[in-house]
Amino acid sequence: MKHDFRKVIGLKVDVDTYEGMKNGVPKLLDCLNQFNIKASFFVPMGRDHTGWTVKRVFTRRGFLKKANRVGVLETYGMRTLMYGLLLPGPKIAEKNRSVLREIVEQGHEAGIHGYDHVIWHDRVKKWDGVKTSAILIRACRKYEDILGVKAHSFAAPGWMINPYALQFFENNGFLYSSDTRGVSPFLPIMGDRPINILQIPTTLPTLDEVVGIEGSEPRLLAGYFKDLLSENLNIITIHTELEGKRWLGFLMDFIRLANEQGFTFMRLTDIAQMLKGKNSIPRCKIFYGHVEGRAGEVSCQKPSDLP
Repeated sequence: MKHDFRKVIGLKVDVDTYEGMKNGVPKLLDCLNQFNIKASFFVPMGRDHTGWTVKRVFTRRGFLKKANRVGVLETYGMRTLMYGLLLPGPKIAEKNRSVLREIVEQGHEAGIHGYDHVIWHDRVKKWDGVKTSAILIRACRKYEDILGVKAHSFAAPGWMINPYALQFFENNGFLYSSDTRGVSPFLPIMGDRPINILQIPTTLPTLDEVVGIEGSEPRLLAGYFKDLLSENLNIITIHTELEGKRWLGFLMDFIRLANEQGFTFMRLTDIAQMLKGKNSIPRCKIFYGHVEGRAGEVSCQKPSDLP
C-alpha cells in the first residue's frame, strides 16, 4: 500500500531503563536539537527491573550471543543490571518527571512504553483482559499525573502485544500504537478479532540486531542503515541505552547520511494524524514470530496479501 509519504523516517525512541531516562534522553534531546528533528519517545511508567532479564539467558535462544555482541555491561552498566536483584528498581518516570516534561516542552512526542518493561515483555502474551487493562490503567494514570494530559500513544516493550491491549487502546481513544515489526501502517487483526487502532510498525532493524553482524564501526553501520531506507515511509526504533550513550556517533552519522539523501524525520503522532480517516489502510493479522538478530518472539505484521 502506498501512503502520502515520500522519503520519510518516523523516529521512535524507546526508553527501557532508569539510566536511559536520566542520562540517555538528555543526550538525545541535544542531538536531535542540533539537527532540528522531532521524535517520539516512549517511556515506562513504572520501575526498572532490568536485573530480572538475567533469566533470559536460560529461556531465550540466542540471548547470550546477542548480549555479547552488544556489550551488556558497557551498554547498561553494573548498577542497572542489579535493579530487581540486589538493588530495588527505581521508578523510571516518577523519578525523572522533569525529563519527561522536557521531552514534550521541546516539541517531541511522549508516549507510554508499558509500566514495568521487563514484566510486560516477558508475560503479556499470557495475560487476560483483566490483567492487561489493570496494567494499562496504572500506566495511563501515572502518565496523566506527570504530564497533565491523557496518553494517546503506546509502544509495546520488546514488541510484544496482545489483543486485549489493542482493544484497550481503541476503547480509550488512543491515536495509534507501535507494537509490531512490519512493513507499513495497518489496522490489526489479533485473536481473529479486527481492532480499530492504527498500528505503526517498526520497519527497520534495530542497532542491537545488527551490531557485530553487519559491522561494529559507527560510520559503516550508519551506511548500512541508510542503504536499507525505503523511498516511502520508514520507521526506525532507537534506544536511549544505545544511541543515547556509546552509540550516539552512529545516530549522528545516520541522520547526516539520511539528510544528504533527502529524507525527512517525523514524529509518529504526525504520521498517524496524516493517516487519520484514510480508507486505504490495510487490515493485517498480527502473529508472534522472530526477526534476525533478536532473541525471543516479537509481534509481527502479516502482509494483507498473504493467507
